[in-house]
Amino acid sequence: MEMLAVIAIISVLMGIILSGGNQAKQRARIYKTRAMIASLETALALYHTDFGAYPAAGNQSMVNDLADVAANSSNADWHGPYMSFKAADLNGPITTGTVIDAWGNDYVYNNPHPLGAIPPYEIRSLGPDALDAADDISNL
Repeated sequence: MEMLAVIAIISVLMGIILSGGNQAKQRARIYKTRAMIASLETALALYHTDFGAYPAAGNQSMVNDLADVAANSSNADWHGPYMSFKAADLNGPITTGTVIDAWGNDYVYNNPHPLGAIPPYEIRSLGPDALDAADDISNL
């Protein structure tokens, strides 16, 4: 009987510990996603300084304009790379890759007004559920 009580107590404690660990992982992913959005904003500001506009809409377009040395080095205005991506931050190589969030989903980069107000663009992660919902993380 005592052995069953000890097993029950250990099971309850393990459940509490695992639950807290999952919440900590979720908070860490949210923090990482916010940090990446801030880094992308800084890189986009540097790009804007050189070109007077922001990259065209689309995640892959943004990656190419910010980091693809081979594609941009012949342009005299391009003083990049404006951002260095780790392999874990991209879904593929720089030439065809997209930036992914902490849950492995592509960021949404929307730029309806390249010359508009600052920032005229939106960088958004669809969050843990990968759906357009209240848990999205955005620079706006």
